[in-house]
Amino acid sequence: MAESLSLRFPDIVRVAGETLQGQVDVNISTAVEDKIENVRVKLRGSIVTKVTETKREYGSEGPKSETHYKTERIQVLHIDQQIWDHFNSQPGSETITCPFSIQLPPNLPPSFHYSHHNRSVVVSYSLEVVGSRHGVFHANRRVRRIFSVIPAANPFELNAAVALRRGWNGPWKPIANNRQLRHTIFGDYSEAKMELTLPDLPSYPMYVGIPFSLHVMTRTKPVHHDDLEHKHEKLFPAPPESPVDISLELHLRGHLRAKGAVENLDEKYDLKGGLGDKAAVATIRVTHDEPQWTPSTEHSDKGSWARGVRFDGLMTIPFAPTFAAPTAEWNYMLKYDINFPGPGNHLELEFPLHINSGCACPPPPMAQYTPNIPYVYPLPAGPPPVMAFPEDYWTGKDHDWDEDS
Repeated sequence: MAESLSLRFPDIVRVAGETLQGQVDVNISTAVEDKIENVRVKLRGSIVTKVTETKREYGSEGPKSETHYKTERIQVLHIDQQIWDHFNSQPGSETITCPFSIQLPPNLPPSFHYSHHNRSVVVSYSLEVVGSRHGVFHANRRVRRIFSVIPAANPFELNAAVALRRGWNGPWKPIANNRQLRHTIFGDYSEAKMELTLPDLPSYPMYVGIPFSLHVMTRTKPVHHDDLEHKHEKLFPAPPESPVDISLELHLRGHLRAKGAVENLDEKYDLKGGLGDKAAVATIRVTHDEPQWTPSTEHSDKGSWARGVRFDGLMTIPFAPTFAAPTAEWNYMLKYDINFPGPGNHLELEFPLHINSGCACPPPPMAQYTPNIPYVYPLPAGPPPVMAFPEDYWTGKDHDWDEDS
């Protein structure tokens, strides 16, 4: 039997508050033969949290392990729209086109997926076409599509995203950390300092290049003046020579709740296109400082050499915006790490990073969706970039499908 229902719906990221358009083609002859009485479009969205707890319990027969599976769902989107019924179909029609237009609520959380051992959080959205069939033994016909959603940025965030794309000319903020180092267990201390400079913003847009300048400075323990020439890079501590010598990680932090159980979220992501990425070395500008000599007040024939290197470039954040809900919340921490020779000689710099979508809510469509005409997203910049989610998100394995209707 030919398919009675087919869905035409552009497969792109959506912004909360925008109007979704598409169409369903209904093959009348097969729909009637299949006893389909009406066709509905269902939009669903939910936050699903899961925790698996294993506890050792003691009973009359001795100790035993009990596993408890806890799941909690919060529905954030529930819209139905009927688009066809067989009573209104025109006789003799082979296939009819049923357009639909549905506006998303403006306050939806961003699509999200986190799964680790005994805990998971999934924020997912679906569009489902349901052909209702009468009778207990006649299962409804369904066409399902998972899609992703991001919140709309506020006016301040939109202006910041535009300013970043054009080349940031606003204020900057420095974030610094320093540490004393020893090449061996004993001996005098050396010093290392890392200073990061970023645009002074409370929140940063995803998928927009964020300019940064990372300045790494080192100062040796008391040495002879000629040691710089004779030992060069071996003079400890030498600043990093290449962007690949610096680790840049984005840490996801947060927690989830499910039926009274609370678990932490902790995930590490390597950021592409910046420091630590060998494929992006050419995009980072490296500038070396002139070495500076400072005579020692305690040693007449010694002093310390200060050296430095600056890395300038762009970094992008391709992950879901920061969000908080009653059963799940997540945020991000940016971490720079330089590993100098010697035991435990790590210089780290961490700071919280709030992420927004950087995307405006599209205006209402001016015309009905037509699949034969190439789809044009109603914003000059086009649709938001696709976020990186695992295959489980797109299969809808953890989605709340509302099977009863």
